[in-house]
Amino acid sequence: MRYDVIRNKHIMKKTETAKMVRKEKTEQKQKCHCKKMTCRTRNVFIALALICSIYVIAKQPNMDYDVLNRIRSTIRSEDGIEILYTVGGWHNFNTTFFIESSGIGYLNDRYACSVEAAARLQHPLPVILYMTGIKKEAIARYNPWTKNFTNLKLVKVDPGILFKNTSFDRLYLDVKGQATDLTEHISDMMRVFLLKHYGGLYLDTDTVLLKNTSSFDSFLLYNLVNGIMKFESNHFLINEMYNTLAQKKYNNRSWDGLGFRTILDITKKYCKLSLEKGNFDEAGKNCNLTFLRTETFLPIKWVDWKNGLFIQSFKKLEDFRPNVMKNAYGIHFNNHLTSNIPIVRKKGQIHEIIAEQYCPLVYSTLPKVY
Repeated sequence: MRYDVIRNKHIMKKTETAKMVRKEKTEQKQKCHCKKMTCRTRNVFIALALICSIYVIAKQPNMDYDVLNRIRSTIRSEDGIEILYTVGGWHNFNTTFFIESSGIGYLNDRYACSVEAAARLQHPLPVILYMTGIKKEAIARYNPWTKNFTNLKLVKVDPGILFKNTSFDRLYLDVKGQATDLTEHISDMMRVFLLKHYGGLYLDTDTVLLKNTSSFDSFLLYNLVNGIMKFESNHFLINEMYNTLAQKKYNNRSWDGLGFRTILDITKKYCKLSLEKGNFDEAGKNCNLTFLRTETFLPIKWVDWKNGLFIQSFKKLEDFRPNVMKNAYGIHFNNHLTSNIPIVRKKGQIHEIIAEQYCPLVYSTLPKVY
């Protein structure tokens, strides 16, 4: 009888011990599960915090976030003209583009000739005229262009929207608030901005093309005129120009501080260009571009204007500098020198000869004196 009692006590003690062991194991498992849950929760929170940080950083000013998607969402049409308050998907390395940044809402006759000539010669490659304003009464005049040239688009751009939340935002606000040469400086910014993001051939509106330029790779001219240049998007040198302008302290007394002077300084620095030595081939290799001779886009220079070359009469285009005209791809009129010189039809002035041959639609509507 006593043996049974002792045995039962032993069994009860063993059972209680087993229960305690199971309880301890259960508690340990619960603790481990809680630790795992705590780690997972912590990792989730870290991941969410990281995502939020990236989003906040991307939204900061002067960070060119999602530029391409933002600008593609702004296309609409008004009266047959494609209106983009920034820019659109047509623009690429093969695009030729002009900028009219005065905001007056129309092109003068000479600039209109440049756009038509480019649309004719570059076809079927795209040609874009960016305007900071387009008046409704001017649209009717441009409709024949859009009907005759499927490769030509007129695009309205609001610079404030174009540069908003990009690296040019601060500079644009400074220019808008202080500039005495607002038209020129906004144009300087726009061409660099568009070349960085899209590439293409930029032409001043006083440049008339005489030949197709689609065979050209990235280039600058020997005289480093920023009125004619071509770059691939995000080309090393155009990126340096862009970043330099973005960090630049704006000086409203410097007429060429955002244009020619900046391009010259950057080209000297990064391409190791020496104008004294004239090492253009070597500098071109350093920056993976070509320096074209000035005569490629024949300039009407100050000396030409002073000597009356702009108003001389010629029977045909070849008579104008016959030694270089056969190799010229365009003529660059220095507008600030020639804009006030009247062109009289049937007088044989160089611009009239060019207009009759290269922009006949515009030429047919020109007044007797323009």
